[in-house]
Amino acid sequence: MNSIRDFLYSEAGARARHKTRKRRSVFIDIHDIEPQSKKMPGVERDRFQTRVAQQLALARRTAFKGDVALKIDLTTTSKNAPQAHTIAKNLLDLLSERRPDVPWPRKHLLYKDDRQIQALSVTCRHGKSDPRISIEARPFKSMLDDLELAAEIIRKEDMSDDAWQREIYEEDWVKTFSDFRVNETEKRRIYGDSFYNNYINLLRSSAQRELLGRSGVNIPVLGWMFGRPSDIPLGFGAGGWAKLLGQSKLRLQVGELPIGKGSSETFKKAISAEIAAFKKRWDWIIDPLVLAVGLEVVVRPNPATPSAVLHDLDNIVRDYLIPNIVPSFGTVTDQRWTIDFDELRRISPDIADAWGPNPTPPISTKRGVTRYEVWRLPPIANERGFVSVAIVADVDGTGDIIDNIDATIRRDGVKRLGRHIW
Repeated sequence: MNSIRDFLYSEAGARARHKTRKRRSVFIDIHDIEPQSKKMPGVERDRFQTRVAQQLALARRTAFKGDVALKIDLTTTSKNAPQAHTIAKNLLDLLSERRPDVPWPRKHLLYKDDRQIQALSVTCRHGKSDPRISIEARPFKSMLDDLELAAEIIRKEDMSDDAWQREIYEEDWVKTFSDFRVNETEKRRIYGDSFYNNYINLLRSSAQRELLGRSGVNIPVLGWMFGRPSDIPLGFGAGGWAKLLGQSKLRLQVGELPIGKGSSETFKKAISAEIAAFKKRWDWIIDPLVLAVGLEVVVRPNPATPSAVLHDLDNIVRDYLIPNIVPSFGTVTDQRWTIDFDELRRISPDIADAWGPNPTPPISTKRGVTRYEVWRLPPIANERGFVSVAIVADVDGTGDIIDNIDATIRRDGVKRLGRHIW
């Protein structure tokens, strides 16, 4: 290297900056408190905040002053556990202002106001043996820098022969499912009713996985919508990529967030209308849903939105999206709810026994989504705002964009280590 500048703009420099950013993150892990909604008793709220304060003190951290990216992973044990979005509402409030009896020298804990949160991911797994509340917070600028780094890694990987080969051998399950469905009479005659019924269910699962797998925004496109990197060689900027996202028929495009008096009801009607249109397009594949799903939301505010009415990211999901999407699509919080265990015991008792006597989580936790995440884009002058929602396949209850960004950077590091060793 001839200079510090050469190092900073090299691959080694990029990785060094990533390690520096990682040290700015805050990790909080609590294993002895059950995740609860606003009904959480006061003594438990104090206990939660005390645990947070203790871990902040150990890390020598105080409240974030700027924008934040926040990731929350939950596991519940209660037979009457609340849904993830009601737990998140409680925790987001508790991570802000300190309660009077909590020993902490400052007014705020992790952040001053949850309006600082510009990216939010909430994942919840019900019916576990041990409770857990795991939280990771990082400066939002660091999140965007990591997003840009991951996008660059993916760009280089996609130029490789391996990526080309993967694309060649991908099956078009939507087309295969459509062909089998359209030619049902002939297929039943050839294969018989039993084979057809079982195979069409398998094809539906694969088609849903493909369709809903394509609905989410990928890391490079998300980076471009944030204007990262700034030197895109494709001729249009962040606004152009956002318009492309807003034209996708694989997503729910529900319009602008309400900012004026009486506009909430108009927004709710727009959500209902878009759900109906989406179901008209895709019900032949997604009804019934045989996969657990999560929500991926991209929001861009109208530039005229007053700061006093800027919607918290969690409120958008909790107040508007989940109450409409969950009952309309019959979504469930865990892939186990999509398995017919009575039928499984009939055809494969050994496999059924491996799931145990009570394979599903508590019934009260059934209706919902495995996870949700929301990203807020900066407003663009003279451009309307929007809310774009993807219903994403999520069989394992993992794999949000934040996870994928970190996993991409780690994977690249392992590859480099392997090359160094060998």
